Amino acid sequence: MPDSDQHEIPPEQEKLSELLMKIVVYQHSLPDGRAVELDELRREGVLAPGDIEFLSSHSVTYKPHRLSDYHGLDMFHMPISDGGCVFIGPSGPPLTKRRAPLRDFQPIVERFLQLPGPRDELLLHIEFTEHDDGMGVAPEMICFNFRSTHWRERLPAIRAVAAEFAFSPLQDQVLQGSHTLTFTICADAARIAIATVALLSRGCGFTDGTEITYSAGALDAG
Repeated sequence: MPDSDQHEIPPEQEKLSELLMKIVVYQHSLPDGRAVELDELRREGVLAPGDIEFLSSHSVTYKPHRLSDYHGLDMFHMPISDGGCVFIGPSGPPLTKRRAPLRDFQPIVERFLQLPGPRDELLLHIEFTEHDDGMGVAPEMICFNFRSTHWRERLPAIRAVAAEFAFSPLQDQVLQGSHTLTFTICADAARIAIATVALLSRGCGFTDGTEITYSAGALDAG
């Protein structure tokens, strides 16, 4: 029987969620939901001295975002003891879901990675199921998040394909009930697009005719 403790949220992550809620509530009190710098949060009493101490003692990086941002999930970044990291932030408005057969997906990925704007705001979400199973593609990172047993069984094939492209594994572990597998990659849009299709086909088992469901804040904001 699986250990229920592996699904419990560590107290440090619970604290981070608490701080996020404080910030979001404050942003909702503002007329425009603007991004708020840490100094203002301290000055206005949104975050208490103990909250600021927590951020410092846990090496948390804070990146201000507007409530309307599509790419706000990296508002907080916190390293954890096993060498991984946690990202948390406001979800932003819902993303538009787009679909294309796998055979047509390579140029879509390549064009996406060549969009103008900050590179850290480019993240293509690829949805496998509605239950947190999917893939993310960014200019210097490819990641998978699998909660279901079915998709976890594809992890060895995914690792094998990633090795063919000499991708470096950054994270390969179970966090809060989901297996997260992340690779750092070279910032070459054409090569990333080729690798994405290879990972989806030979790694994940999709066929040329499989409809790929994808979304991105950068596509909606364009």
